[in-house]
Formats: sequence, C-alpha cells, structure tokens
Amino acid sequence: DVYKRQIDTYLGYLRKVSKAMPALVLGKVLPDLAAGPLSMLAKRRAPAFLNKPTREVLESITSNQELIAVLTGQWGDNGLPPAESSFIIHSLIARHYLHGGYYPIGGASEMAKTIIPVVQQGGGDVFTYADVTGILIEKGKAVGVRMADGAEIRSPLVISNAGVFNTFNTLLPKEAPHWDYYQGKLTTVKRSMASNCLYIGLLDTAENLGLPKTNYWIYPGPNYEKQIQDFMDDPEASDIPLTYISFPSAKDPSFSERYPGRATIEIVAPGPFEWYEEWADKTWGKRGDEYEAKKEEYAQRLLKKLYEKFPHLEGKVDYYELSTPLSTNYFCRYSKGEIYGLDHTPDRFELDWLKPKTRIPGLYLTGQDIMTCGIVGAMLGGLLTTVAVSGFKGLPLAKKMFVG
Repeated sequence: DVYKRQIDTYLGYLRKVSKAMPALVLGKVLPDLAAGPLSMLAKRRAPAFLNKPTREVLESITSNQELIAVLTGQWGDNGLPPAESSFIIHSLIARHYLHGGYYPIGGASEMAKTIIPVVQQGGGDVFTYADVTGILIEKGKAVGVRMADGAEIRSPLVISNAGVFNTFNTLLPKEAPHWDYYQGKLTTVKRSMASNCLYIGLLDTAENLGLPKTNYWIYPGPNYEKQIQDFMDDPEASDIPLTYISFPSAKDPSFSERYPGRATIEIVAPGPFEWYEEWADKTWGKRGDEYEAKKEEYAQRLLKKLYEKFPHLEGKVDYYELSTPLSTNYFCRYSKGEIYGLDHTPDRFELDWLKPKTRIPGLYLTGQDIMTCGIVGAMLGGLLTTVAVSGFKGLPLAKKMFVG
C-alpha cells in the first residue's frame, strides 16, 4: 500500500533526526574552536532533510495533503505551521508522542515541589515574587543581580532562564561588554506565537462526564498556513485556525481525591498580543469592561468549539476564565505573550549564539531558548548549561547525555 510505505518512510526520517541530534546538541557546549569543526562534520553526516521546513520534507515523501495534515497535526506544540517550522522540532515532538505522553500526578506544580528540595540540598534556594531588574556587571563580568527593591545579590555566575529577549533587552545594562553584539543577534530571531487559554471548571467528575485523557487538536481543514493567515487578516470573519483542548483532571488520578465532584478543561487558541495591546499598561485584574467584553467574546467562540465535539458538556460548565497574552506577560514576563520563547524556524537552529555560554564572562543562558521549547526542551537546556558551567567536572554528565 502506497500510504503505508510513505508513513514508514516518514517514521524512518524521525529516527534519523533522533540519531543526528547528539552532535547538534554537543556543539552547544563545546568551546568555539571545537564546536565549529564538529558542526561542519555533523552537517556532512546529517540527513539532507534535517533542518528543512517541515512541509517541504513531508511533500518530498507524499503528495497527499490530507496525510501531511494528519502527520503535522500537532504543530501547535511548537507554534509554527509546517511550512515555517524546522523538521527538527517537528520530529522531536512527533517522536516524543509516538507511544503516548506523561502527566504528573498532582498536576504541574508537583514538578516544582520535586525540584526545589534538590536545589536546597545543593545549598541553593528558590524565591517567588522576587523581581530581578538587572544583571550586575563589574569590570566586564557578570557578578550578580539587582532586585526590584534595590537589593543586590552577588554570585560567582549568573544563569538566566528569562529568555534571550528579556536577558539582553531588559536585564543586561548597555555598558555591558558585547551589548551591541547581542542587540544585533536579537534581530535574527522572532518571538513565538501568543495565545489565549480558557480555563474551565465543571461540577462533576471527569469519569462521570466521560472526559478523555487524550488531547484534541481541532482545525477547520488541512491547509494550516492559509487558515492562520485568514484568521490574522480578519479574525471575526474567519474560523479559529487551531484549537487545542486538554482535560487535566482526567489525566490526573489524584484529582478526584483533592477536588471531589469536580473536573477541569483547558482550551488554547491563537490570540495575538496586538488584540489586547491597548490595555498593556493596565494592571492585571483591573483592565476594564471593554477588555473583559473582548475576552468574553473569544471565550464564547472557544466554548462553542468544545460543545461541537462534546455536546453533552453544554450546561455542565460552572466556571470559566480566559487568559490573554497580557496574562502571559504578567505572570511569565514574556512581554509579547509568546508561550514558546523563540520561533522554531530552520534559521533558528543555525544560530551559533543560542547556547549556554555567552560572550560576557560569568553570564550563562539556560531554558527553552538555547535548544527547544517545552518541558523536555527546557530540561535539556538546564543539562546543557550544567555541562557548560562545570567544565571538565561536567564530563561525566556529558557522557551520560551523549554516549549513554
């Protein structure tokens, strides 16, 4: 069967990308003198399709646009439609989910609860509501951070998980060495998509309501790029191009114990920052009636999407609230509401400055901007930064990561 052969070829491509990744990742932590030759060698050995646009790669396998739409149906997980995204990020996400996904028992907060004790055991600590307003630079070296209240915290190194735009645009002072260099580099990357998220509470259990554990990706049709463009040109007259529906309470076996007789649903859809920009200078929770009315209008569109797939839920919703890109900025400090950091274009994966060690002595980057978005991508970013900071002491960890 022709489609079976095409799908087998596609799965083979995913495996080849997976095998090519260690060399790509290793180049992020090696000194420049070694990283350059390794990068050249890795490119020669890598498959030609490795960093091509996703749609281009899929169209080299099949001309069936419906099959391409199915295989790229999780493009919302990186925020770029297949014509724009690198096949690297598509492959990593697709392979990640081939055998299903995982969900932390107790919800996402459990990840913080398990990480914090490890940090504290190592002599560190974790603070919330502790705003950092700048990186301290003395004699050309990062030596600590300045807090919003003026307090200064000194440290041998500064590791920024705030994203490259926040780090180099907001936190790094202009007098820092290489400031101009990084301002130029920021023009080579773009912020990822912004979104709205509808949080829904229901007065019954996930089991009684028949809520699934799987995620739903809903599209008007297979031409993802056209639907996105139509929506951006005229959002009111166009169908929502991407709707993601998730059922956290159905995935978490402890939810019913913690919240008896309750269930939750989350719906995510595109929501450009520009829609809400006129309220950007207003405080969260105090943005006025017009802002709330705009949110309510979009919330109703998302509820309609939910009821189209799950008509039995109509009348069961007890509470809902819509977050916007302004909410993302308020809580996560992504100033344009970007949820995935940087766009995962082919160009992004060619940039040699997106790595843990910066040109500024004592300043390192970590998190999703140096490798890829998501929990796994950010975790990998943390491991890479650990190796880069540790030098020769990081070799055992590097061996585990790249050799096994």
